[in-house]
Amino acid sequence: MKNRFHLLAVLSLFTFIFPMAEKAFAQSSPQSLNIPEIVAKVNGVEIQSKYIEFRLNQILRNVKRPLTPREKTSIVKDLIEKEVVRELVHQQGEKKNLEVDSDLIEKEMAALREPYASDEEFEKALGVRNITLEDLKHSTTVDINARKLLNEQIKGKITIADADVKKYYEDNKQKFHRPESYRAHHILAAIFPPELLKSTPVAELQNRKEELTRKAEARIDEILKEIKEGADFEELAKKKSDDEASRKSGGDLDVIYKGIFDPSFDDAVSKLNPGEISGKVETQFGFHVIKLIEKRPSEQAPFDEMEKTIQKYLFMEEAKKLVEVYIEDLRKQANIETFFR
Repeated sequence: MKNRFHLLAVLSLFTFIFPMAEKAFAQSSPQSLNIPEIVAKVNGVEIQSKYIEFRLNQILRNVKRPLTPREKTSIVKDLIEKEVVRELVHQQGEKKNLEVDSDLIEKEMAALREPYASDEEFEKALGVRNITLEDLKHSTTVDINARKLLNEQIKGKITIADADVKKYYEDNKQKFHRPESYRAHHILAAIFPPELLKSTPVAELQNRKEELTRKAEARIDEILKEIKEGADFEELAKKKSDDEASRKSGGDLDVIYKGIFDPSFDDAVSKLNPGEISGKVETQFGFHVIKLIEKRPSEQAPFDEMEKTIQKYLFMEEAKKLVEVYIEDLRKQANIETFFR
């Protein structure tokens, strides 16, 4: 039997990612690279630098060492290339008169607004990042158009055989060896709490880092005191944790593979038995209290558990090849100018 896949929303390569709650901060200003206001033109359509600077800052926030000017330049060129590709695909979609469901655009915009208490707070967060509502709506439209057009290019052209899936598993068994893992709940007192990230300029947060670190430590000390006095861990997490992703579930982080989180987090877990609660644990994000639920030894993942994952992987690899050919054809027909050297 052969397996066919429903089309996926292909390629984050073309997506303008817009997270509102970054967890670390830029090491230097991208302006030191002298990025021009207009970084490229695609068939006369300008690509502005603010998108590039926004994405560059995101990347710099997650790098643990200072980057050289050459490294930053390479990153900027790659970001510009991705924006050029997005614009190429968007223009092709317009030529084909692709209709984008306005309800879908509004749904995605609403999802971005959701973490904010009001439209005013949402717009303030955009302003801090030099992004307007129209910028965001346009970017959302471009991405939806791109996904729709690229999906058309691969529709019905890819078939993944069961035998190919099995062969990939047998040839790559080392990739399916699961490391030691654990399940834990945690409470986070963040150095930069979500409400501050949404409304405060990066430079101001950087200047206040020492003060905010002290406040975060004081918050976790108070939480530890409440736990020692008998407070329910999960209820405290729901009320007081700064981790928005796990807060509603009582701090549940689900299964975590060793080496994914901060080493100090793993080290604290290694000293716990199931049911035990840690002391104060410091990571780059702030201070945690951890409750261990279970530990799992390393193991070989069986084929039946990995089959669907491998199918999706092989499908995406074939999709990427088809898309690369399609993009190259678009390039040959386009007039592309870049202004960053």
